[in-house]
Amino acid sequence: MSASDTPRPVSGALARIGLGARAFVYFAVCFLLLKGAFTSEQDDGATPGEAFRMIEATMGGRVLLMALAAGLFLYALWRYQQAAFDTDGQGNDAKGILARLGMVSSGTSYALVGFAAGAVAIDANDGGGGGKTEETAKWLMEQPFGAWLVGLGGLALIGIGIAQVWRTHSDQWKKSLDLSGWVQKIKPVIEFGIAGRGILFGLIGIFLIIGASNADASDVKGLAATLGWIRHQSFGLPLFIAASATIGAYGVYSGVQSLRHRFADG
Repeated sequence: MSASDTPRPVSGALARIGLGARAFVYFAVCFLLLKGAFTSEQDDGATPGEAFRMIEATMGGRVLLMALAAGLFLYALWRYQQAAFDTDGQGNDAKGILARLGMVSSGTSYALVGFAAGAVAIDANDGGGGGKTEETAKWLMEQPFGAWLVGLGGLALIGIGIAQVWRTHSDQWKKSLDLSGWVQKIKPVIEFGIAGRGILFGLIGIFLIIGASNADASDVKGLAATLGWIRHQSFGLPLFIAASATIGAYGVYSGVQSLRHRFADG
């Protein structure tokens, strides 16, 4: 099947909306984290659900949340399209299949965040929203071979984290992006965001492995709890601020993708 014949259920314009929605989520979480760091209102990491409740409290917040949820669903649909139709040309070998499975995982993650945004908008969610790593690990550990699955999940996250750091070294993140003009000036910010997010993934993976080895789900930490753990270490506040800044920097990357990603359909 030629590139022109490849089914494209999501147009480039709609995918850009989805990428923009993802950027907005990262910016909102970063804002909450930095607000907590500088005002001492919050000791632990923020979750997307907390960011959504902040948005809900603003004028027109519920409308914005529903629009944000729709954008995140579009992002998920785009990722599913990439995986199903191999629009990025990853191929069917082992490396390509792993890359396409990663697209499915990414799409599913942001679809769940989109559901969280919609739930907050209709007052159907009073919980954390989007921070379910610990709950998932607890459920898995209650299943046969659950601890092994949690440990394998930790290893996978560490691998993803290493791959994210490697992307900055190998310039893989530049693929399919138009980096002309003003984008050149913010490349260090983007690389900081990608690498920093990879390090955070690695830390979450380590906590998953610790929880699996101890057969204790309370040792598992999601992103919010990992950021809270960072804050309580020696020199924790500057490290917490740096980690929070990486989330905002990844939002910048998502915004650049929204504006400058090269789609085959324009």
